[in-house]
Amino acid sequence: MAIFFRIKRRITLGLVGLLAAILLPLGYVFSELYHAEIINSIESKGRAVASLVAFSSSEAILNFQNYELEELVQNVCSGEDVVSCAVFGQSGAVISQFQETNDGKKAGNVFYVEKRILKDGEYLGHVRVGIWDNSHAQNFSFILTYILPLLFGVALIGGACLRLFIGRTVISPVIRLSEQAKLAEQGEMVVFEGGDRDDEIGSLSSSLEHLNSKLVQIQSELDQKVSERTAAISKVNHKLKDEVEIRRRAEKDLNAALENLSFTVRELEKSKDKSEKASQFKSQFLAMISHEIRTPMNAILGMGDLLLGTELDPEQMGYVEIFRGSGELLLKIINDILDFVQIESGQIELVPVPFDPSQDVQSVCKSVAHSAHARDIEVICDVAQGVPAQVVGDPVRVRQVLMNIVSNAVKYTSSGEVEVCLSAEESGEDFERLLFTVRDTGIGIPEGQRESLFEGFVQADGLASREYGGVGLGLAAASRLAVLMDGEIRFESESGKGSIFYFSIPFKKSLYEPLRSVADFSGTRVLLVDDNYTVREVLARRLQSFGIDAVMASNGPEGLDYLVAAAASDNAYDLLFVDSDMPDITGVDFLSKAQQKGGLPSRVAVMFSAGCTEEERQNARLVGADYTLIKPVFDADLIRCLASVGDSSKDRHRAGKGLNILLVEDNDNHRKILELFILDTGADITVAVDGLQALELFKDNSYDLVFMDLELPVMDGISAVKRMREVELNSERQKSIIVAIAARAYSSNRTDSAQAGCDGFISKPVKWDTIRSTVSAVAAKGDLPEDIILE
Repeated sequence: MAIFFRIKRRITLGLVGLLAAILLPLGYVFSELYHAEIINSIESKGRAVASLVAFSSSEAILNFQNYELEELVQNVCSGEDVVSCAVFGQSGAVISQFQETNDGKKAGNVFYVEKRILKDGEYLGHVRVGIWDNSHAQNFSFILTYILPLLFGVALIGGACLRLFIGRTVISPVIRLSEQAKLAEQGEMVVFEGGDRDDEIGSLSSSLEHLNSKLVQIQSELDQKVSERTAAISKVNHKLKDEVEIRRRAEKDLNAALENLSFTVRELEKSKDKSEKASQFKSQFLAMISHEIRTPMNAILGMGDLLLGTELDPEQMGYVEIFRGSGELLLKIINDILDFVQIESGQIELVPVPFDPSQDVQSVCKSVAHSAHARDIEVICDVAQGVPAQVVGDPVRVRQVLMNIVSNAVKYTSSGEVEVCLSAEESGEDFERLLFTVRDTGIGIPEGQRESLFEGFVQADGLASREYGGVGLGLAAASRLAVLMDGEIRFESESGKGSIFYFSIPFKKSLYEPLRSVADFSGTRVLLVDDNYTVREVLARRLQSFGIDAVMASNGPEGLDYLVAAAASDNAYDLLFVDSDMPDITGVDFLSKAQQKGGLPSRVAVMFSAGCTEEERQNARLVGADYTLIKPVFDADLIRCLASVGDSSKDRHRAGKGLNILLVEDNDNHRKILELFILDTGADITVAVDGLQALELFKDNSYDLVFMDLELPVMDGISAVKRMREVELNSERQKSIIVAIAARAYSSNRTDSAQAGCDGFISKPVKWDTIRSTVSAVAAKGDLPEDIILE
């Protein structure tokens, strides 16, 4: 019933609202129509009164009968609803006027009507009549009397009819269906009424009936499923109980296993400690044994060297060579074992210091050159342009890694060549990564041995230990040292054709990096004769760094043709480099033929292998060789030969003889080159490696000429020159000539040098002619050359 009353109330309110929305606008329309009719009635009445006054007042206006006008106006105003009446002349002035005084009729409710006064078409004036406007009151009275009762009656009757109709056709069936749905919700069997109707109520009844049957079916299925699920859960519950019991037993077994494992771990820790102690003892034992063996081996090898220096017959000499070679091989094996043990035990610490990497490459090549040349192997050393002159790293370990790789290359090469190259691989803000490349023409590495090549006691060939010796520790030690220095070793190889090993390592940049080349021999004509293509190319690049474009010949006849052609054109070569052992001719025979043809240059250098004898070198000197160089040939060898070009070997002009010269240079390469230049003038030379050492020497000795590098450790060159000038001033001794040498010819360097007290300035690379002319000028007590003098 509560639902019934709620629906009834809502429908009633809806009907009332609907009727109000329809009838109220309709009543408003009727009210407005009635109000417009009243206004039209008032306006018509006003026009009629105004027309009457206008018609009646025309004669009075023409005859100036004002009293008649007054009477006319008063009579008009006496009528109902007429509030005022006024007659105006042609000029607009009031002729007659009357206004009724009535408090009930306010000025705001007066409607005015005007009418023109005409007489035979002539305008005489106009009349204004005021009619009281009570249209609003009449309209309101009409609404109260007629419209509202009418609307109320219509709404009441219409609403009752609509309510009765809707209640019977809609509300009552819906309420009954709602009550039946509640009974169905409670689980009772219900047949919904109204299913036979063909309207929406019938459709709703059918839908509810269908839904009810579905719900009954679903409920039945749900009950069945609940029963099945309950049975399944019960079964699972029993199974879970069994699993819990099993897990309890497993947990008990696991605890027992953990106890056993804990005991095992403790036993393993004890075993580990024992193993570490055993490993440490093994390392110490191997180190001690290696040391104890190496000490007497050094004595044996030393005695072998001493025996070689004595007078021995050929048979004795062979015996000594055998035990000396065997001793060196044994010492090499012992050294490899000791190095490997030290690396494995972690006893190696890196010691970073500034060093020149090119010196390490040259040192390694010199070390293996003798054994390589004894087996007819050419050792080639090449340092590319762009390699820094100084980096910071551990030169001992770098040399050790490189020596192991190069020694391996020589050991497994029966003939051909081993080339060692140094190049710059990458450069950063604070590091330089250098690449050492070792190429050989040996046996190569078989495919199956490549993956284990860097493991200990592994060689490239299973029979290598018998044929080549060694225990296979060199590359293993080199690989571990490379990793220790943040580097890497990789290789390429083809069995039977040789291998290429790449050793890449990063170094810190040095705060002071000297200029690599300080010599300039541009204009010097050089002929290079060698049958080995790689040797020719490497030496040509080195000569090019000194400003020389060398002419190259690949055999003896070609070289002779070049010499003869140059002599015929009166443009002879200044310097000749020739190999001592070429397939078609020896170096000595080449020089003999060149002498016969009159094409021998003023300076000749013969390049011998490291295994040459003194007799072979002497024979080369007898046929015109000024220098006998040992391969591989380095920059210092080339500069020594180039520096002598232009002077006669028998009558050399010693311009600096008697002079005392102080050379201050910290870089080994630069210092050696400048020493050669100065010594070639015949002067006496004293060397200092930093500014402070130079200053101490200057205080205790008197020098005619000082060559001062500006970039020095401990004390820079500018500061040293200033202190030297103070020493001279305080001691009142004769002023020395000081020439500054700088790697970079900045204008600021020249200015600073002049302000410090330098007399001259030379920028690197230094030419031999510049040194010679400077020494000659000082010896003659004349002015310095114009290109170096400072004003």
